[in-house]
Amino acid sequence: AMLQEADGLLSTFNALLRISQIESGAKRENFTELNFSHIVNDVIELYEPLASDKNIVLQQDVSLNAIVTGDKDLLFQMLLNLIDNAIKYTPEGGAISIQLVHLESMVRFNIVDTGVGIPEKQRKKVFQRFYRVEESRSLQPGNGLGLSLVKAVVNLHAGDIKLTDSLGYFAKAQRPGLTVTITLPLA
Repeated sequence: AMLQEADGLLSTFNALLRISQIESGAKRENFTELNFSHIVNDVIELYEPLASDKNIVLQQDVSLNAIVTGDKDLLFQMLLNLIDNAIKYTPEGGAISIQLVHLESMVRFNIVDTGVGIPEKQRKKVFQRFYRVEESRSLQPGNGLGLSLVKAVVNLHAGDIKLTDSLGYFAKAQRPGLTVTITLPLA
């Protein structure tokens, strides 16, 4: 039990350190032009078995060749956090849609789920370190750093992130769900 607790503390410390480094801009030295579409597809492929195990329908529509300037590892981690959260908080038999749309000078990434959602009053708070929506605490373990990391990565890449309900997106959805929309500038 003590080893597990020590591992948890080390993981939390490493996440805090990584967020601090990102927020300081120190990670910009690893920026290169890269195909964001490939990163999105890699993360989807990684999570397809987990979605399948929960009987979650995973829809995807990923435009090809969305070239951005960024840090591949950080963008990969950002997508891991978002897709992992969507699967964690979407009940068995739910649905998740992932879209990557290549716009004129931007790329827009959307992940829409039929999960528990985030109440509107708490949407800005979830980007704060250690903040967790009260309803989620009993559903899943965590330390409240995942969305802080996501926001830091988005900011480092001169992007924008928005959280909204996904009601009406899926015909049979009975929960508010969540839509996460990230826009990043194209290279």
